[in-house]
Amino acid sequence: MGQEEVQKKKTKEKEPDITFFHPDLLEVPQDGSLPYLKGQKCKKCGQIDFKTTMCINCWSEEFETIPLSRRGKVYSFSDIYIGQPGLATPYIFAYVDLPENLRIFVQLEGDVNTYKCDEEVELTLGPIRMNNDNLPIISYKFKKISA
Repeated sequence: MGQEEVQKKKTKEKEPDITFFHPDLLEVPQDGSLPYLKGQKCKKCGQIDFKTTMCINCWSEEFETIPLSRRGKVYSFSDIYIGQPGLATPYIFAYVDLPENLRIFVQLEGDVNTYKCDEEVELTLGPIRMNNDNLPIISYKFKKISA
């Protein structure tokens, strides 16, 4: 290996990370099955929550990880026309209620002025914004359930 090739290997920059999956919150199975959010169920009282160290109901510290429902209902939403850098406007953010009595703040996929409260949505993966290299960052969001 020549001196120039060695220098190229040493100076090779890290590939940009364009995937933003929080491993404690989202599972993307490698076998191609559908992704899902992960919850923690208290082994003592059954309270379900997102990643936590102590149960908010009984203060237990023992949990089991469970898959959460992929579907939920829009509790509230906002169409946003002036956004932060990296987010193409307009876009939609919402609180989505899951059947496990959890409410999550998420980005919705689709056009503004097309959602309504209590509308059923489902989990999907897709670009949520652009990184500093103008590459899409992929994460979870929700979309309307196809008819």
